[in-house]
Amino acid sequence: MQAKDEGKPFFTLKKIIALAVIVIVATTAVVTFGNSTTTVPAGYKGVQLNFGEVVGVLDPGFHWISPIGQQVVLVSTQTQSAQADENAASSDLQEITTSVTVNYQIDPAFVKEVYTALRDQYQARVIIPAMQDGLKASTAKYPASELITRREDAKNSFQTLLQQKLLQYHIIVTSVSITNFKFSDQFQAAVDAKVTAEQNALAAQNQLQVVQFQAQQQIIQAQAAANATIAKANGEASARVIAAQAQNTYQYLINQNLTQSYLSYLYLQQWNGQLPTYFGGQLPIPFFNIGNSTTP
Repeated sequence: MQAKDEGKPFFTLKKIIALAVIVIVATTAVVTFGNSTTTVPAGYKGVQLNFGEVVGVLDPGFHWISPIGQQVVLVSTQTQSAQADENAASSDLQEITTSVTVNYQIDPAFVKEVYTALRDQYQARVIIPAMQDGLKASTAKYPASELITRREDAKNSFQTLLQQKLLQYHIIVTSVSITNFKFSDQFQAAVDAKVTAEQNALAAQNQLQVVQFQAQQQIIQAQAAANATIAKANGEASARVIAAQAQNTYQYLINQNLTQSYLSYLYLQQWNGQLPTYFGGQLPIPFFNIGNSTTP
């Protein structure tokens, strides 16, 4: 028996066919199982299609689907961004070029309606055109010069108009940014000239204030010096008057007290006991010149 088995080939036609059938069945089962499951990641909704028709929306997580005719398209409900460089005009008909960035998201409660109406082309079909219209409408409210000084007001006006246009498509505008207003070369030159003139005028005004301050300081210093001189002169004059009054009082007192007796007293206080050799004036004591010679 072993000899007979050794003469037969190991892979017979029946075995090959059976093995092929097993591989085909296993492959079909694996593919079928793989196509029967899907995973929706966080931040997305899964739009379930049945032969291309929208039949439902799947939340984030693991899901079973039919492998025949069904598929799931992921739609992001996260914040997305749309950017564009747009041309517009101000209320005084100045041409403006600006860069606009809009952050938006699909309303998670209306993913089915958004996909049914716009598929995945909502940015090109709705958002960009709404940005263009909203920017033109908002810049037309302001003259060109105010678009520079009132940029925040223009941005808020643009965001309000854009939100009104996109809400009907269940698209929520979270924020907008107008990064630059670029004007024509002629207008920019006029703006630069005006700014330069204002700066020069401000510098001249500041210089005038400096000169006025310095002149005022000089006036204050001159007034202070004059007041000091007047005060000094008044002080000296007052001192002289006081000195004169004191002198007059002194002389008056002397004249009142210089009697003949007092003069004699003063004379005697200073006399050294020697009689003078001559007599003159009106002294109270008569002095006679006796001399030193002896009598015969």
